Amino acid sequence: MQSIEIRCRSLLAPQSEPELPVVALDILDHDITAAELIRRTVEEQIRELLVSYRLDAAQAQRALNRLYLIEQEIQAQEAGGRIRYAPLQIDSAVEVRRAQRAFEQGAYLLVVDGRRVQRLDERLTFRPGCRVTFLRLTPLIGG
Repeated sequence: MQSIEIRCRSLLAPQSEPELPVVALDILDHDITAAELIRRTVEEQIRELLVSYRLDAAQAQRALNRLYLIEQEIQAQEAGGRIRYAPLQIDSAVEVRRAQRAFEQGAYLLVVDGRRVQRLDERLTFRPGCRVTFLRLTPLIGG
């Protein structure tokens, strides 16, 4: 078993917005799919935001949205007057599906040891000291 550190960054994100925490995942197998990595990362981010950072659900959702909202969701919410961030609680299964869809649509990049991951079914191999980054390149509208 090895532990890998996952960093999430959003270029040009406002400093006033909550950031997603750096999370550490224990990987039992030496390789997993990108979909599994995203699932485990999102679940751990939710735990960290709610427990360690002691954010309420709305604040935690805002941090998740900074990386995982896709362009169509942004446009649909913008058409309604504003982007909404205020759930009463966070459904991790919904957030995992949203993060995986955002990856498939190119809302953010997944980079493992300097190599861009292309597909959810791609198998990823981890070594000690492996660097994993989720990187959102485009800012959200209004942010």
